Amino acid sequence: MRIKLTDQAINKAARDAETDGKRRELADLGCPGLRIRVAPTGGRSWILGARDKIGRARRFSLGSYPAMGISAAREAARAMRHKVKNEGADPIADKRRNIAIGKQSKAGIGTLKALLDIYETHGNAPKSWFPGRARVVLVFRKVLDQPCAILTVGDLQLQADGYHSPKSAAFAVRTLRPALKWAAQPGRAYIARDVTQLVVPATIEARKRVLSREEIRAVVPVLRISERAHDRMSHFLLLTLARREEAGAARWRHIDLKAGTWTIPETKNGEPHVVPLSRQAHDLLTAIGAGGADTLVFTTGKGAPLGNWDRATKRVILASGLGVKDKKTGAVVMKDGSPLWTRHDLRRTGATMLGELGVLPDIVEAALNHVAIRSPLAAVYNRSRYRPQVAAALQLLADELDRIVTDADRLAA
Repeated sequence: MRIKLTDQAINKAARDAETDGKRRELADLGCPGLRIRVAPTGGRSWILGARDKIGRARRFSLGSYPAMGISAAREAARAMRHKVKNEGADPIADKRRNIAIGKQSKAGIGTLKALLDIYETHGNAPKSWFPGRARVVLVFRKVLDQPCAILTVGDLQLQADGYHSPKSAAFAVRTLRPALKWAAQPGRAYIARDVTQLVVPATIEARKRVLSREEIRAVVPVLRISERAHDRMSHFLLLTLARREEAGAARWRHIDLKAGTWTIPETKNGEPHVVPLSRQAHDLLTAIGAGGADTLVFTTGKGAPLGNWDRATKRVILASGLGVKDKKTGAVVMKDGSPLWTRHDLRRTGATMLGELGVLPDIVEAALNHVAIRSPLAAVYNRSRYRPQVAAALQLLADELDRIVTDADRLAA
């Protein structure tokens, strides 16, 4: 029997239940399916009875009385009835699913970190992913253990926008987005599709930093005489125009000192690249001394890949006399106020020098091992990488570096 629920009716049912120790359940005349369950212990909770989209009778908990009053309970019941009957909502199943997600996330299952692991193994990750993952982990570390099922684009965007280095955050976002798009594909659906709408937190202008001749005069001698692996590799980058990741992964089996070549088996453009070694690059490798075939060419004392490049570069800047430490902050700054140079700026500097020496753009592009030389259409038909011309260009570059330093020594004398 349904009655018009009032506070008085509910309180009376509570007294009766306490007296005889039997639970009461009152059906509301003002809202079909709404009931209030009154326990002998005094607990009072709202229940909705409704049929779902396929006609099954279901019961759902709405809240407790008096925290949820009668009017609020009726509104909640009507909204819930509509969702269950017309939209297929299932609050009970959702609650069970959320509990399961919580338990799995504690075990590392279904989290953002787990997604990164799966993408790295099965997602056909690009070569740029592997050096970029470390930055992703750094920028998004606070949400790595969050379940993908409840991860929102806002969760990720908040971490990216709030990161102290916009440049690092932008790099992390560009690295992460392909993984998110892979995870959101219809046949996979590990995450919601809108999570792929993550945006770069700041527009980062392309670097144009090129070392001047004065800077080359100061830096190259420091790199030449140093026996530090970082400095030797920096010198090698300048002589070969290679990317840091490529030189960092170079192993002695890739080096043929007799032929004077370095073969990069995996490159950014997806094809092997043979780098002709200039006489100076050859001498540098000879001075290091060949190790085992699988040994890294540039490595720490324990045989591990080189890291902490920022500190190594700043050490060279100080040793060259071009930079000083700010007395207030302790940060390394250039004496002339220019931006600090990075390892990739060495690649840009070498390419610029070749252009100034009259080397044709096609040959410079081939030396840089860009995907397309001159144009994408030309690359389809012309598969030549101009190796003899690249060899001559890299030797010209190495000789010009020597000349810049030698002229400086002559003037100093």
